[in-house]
Amino acid sequence: MRMLNFSYKILFDRVFDPIAIHKVEIESNNIIFIDVNPAYERVMKLSRDDIIGKKFSEVWPNAESRWSQIIRECVAKKKTLHCIGESVDVNSYLEAIAFPMSQEMAAVIFLDRTKLKRSDNIIRKRQRQLRELAAQLTIIEESTRREIASYLHDRVGYDLILQLKNLREIDSLDDVKQIKSLVKNLITSTENIISENRSLIFELSPPVLKEAGLNPALDELAKNILAPQGIFWEVISKGNPEIFREDDSISVILYRMSRELLINIVKHSQASQVNIIINHKPESITVAIEDNGTGLVNNNKGFGLFSIQERLLALGGNFKIISEPGKGLMAVMTCPLKLKNGEILHDTDFISRRS
Repeated sequence: MRMLNFSYKILFDRVFDPIAIHKVEIESNNIIFIDVNPAYERVMKLSRDDIIGKKFSEVWPNAESRWSQIIRECVAKKKTLHCIGESVDVNSYLEAIAFPMSQEMAAVIFLDRTKLKRSDNIIRKRQRQLRELAAQLTIIEESTRREIASYLHDRVGYDLILQLKNLREIDSLDDVKQIKSLVKNLITSTENIISENRSLIFELSPPVLKEAGLNPALDELAKNILAPQGIFWEVISKGNPEIFREDDSISVILYRMSRELLINIVKHSQASQVNIIINHKPESITVAIEDNGTGLVNNNKGFGLFSIQERLLALGGNFKIISEPGKGLMAVMTCPLKLKNGEILHDTDFISRRS
């Protein structure tokens, strides 16, 4: 190649990225192939002998306009230019850098940015999903607050009003029989309030979780959620929960996420059997919830499962779904036994429901 000395010719031939040298004809404005390196032949799937001396438009008749435009502008402006974009011809996302040369020529090196582009797309997708997650969590939090407020108003509030009415009647009576009858009503009303209060406490922060640990808590949770639907369940314990005990906050997280998964099973899976497998290991804990239902349709994990995945990833854990249509589903949640220093999570941070 006459325009390059021997050392540059070696570099030209040995560079891993495609390089092409073009000349722009002043009168016709045609772009002519002067030379290409072996990498250009390999990546572009063209033979050097078949393209040297030919017009750019003949070699690449369907190429995007940006690739020829950068060559012409580089020669006209005598300055280095670059552009980036999709190339349908080579099915890649390329960056082209054009360098001006003498005699109305330009050298163009092509850098494959396909993997970078895909990574950017993945990052943008994840960012969009995280924004959606934040919005959904805010909605869920508000929905939960309204449910609690409605529950207190409709159930506990009504019983308290009834008690107040009975107390005022007792205060105005002298008849012992009437007083005893109203006292009996008060006892019944008080028992109802206590029962409702226990149910509300269990919803917000089940005492068994703190007092007895995750295994009994998940068994009680399954009883409350699955038994009324006629779904059989079994809690299977592995490892040593007494020696390898997780932080309270980890228990809360796994409990709340297990609740979401069990509700999801009731709503969508048509399962008749559920196994809850809890494995305490030296540095981590795994909770796997397995059902014999319909499995995932079209691999659609939905917001609820994405939410679980993101919360576990934030703690250094992971979330896996194993499923085939018609063959059930296994959701596997793994996270460290201990939170990192400085991380403090409370039960109320994870009160959420999948709708």
